[in-house]
Amino acid sequence: MTGAEQETNLELMPRTVRDKLDRVRIKLHLKEWQALTLAERLRLRDLPCADDADAKHYAAEVDALALRVTGNPAERMPDS
Repeated sequence: MTGAEQETNLELMPRTVRDKLDRVRIKLHLKEWQALTLAERLRLRDLPCADDADAKHYAAEVDALALRVTGNPAERMPDS
């Protein structure tokens, strides 16, 4: 699979998603990311996460998706 194909199907987690996950203090493993449908990956890429209300909604979305693919809520990063 070429880099362009990986970018198109979001096989690897884009930087924008990693930044949003950092903002909401959630750790989503690559295996969990890859278990999501393309539509779910696109949603996490495109959802806003700029203010506190957005971040709360984004975290809830990630939790729901993690629960679907793993049976558990998303893993939280420890406070630094």
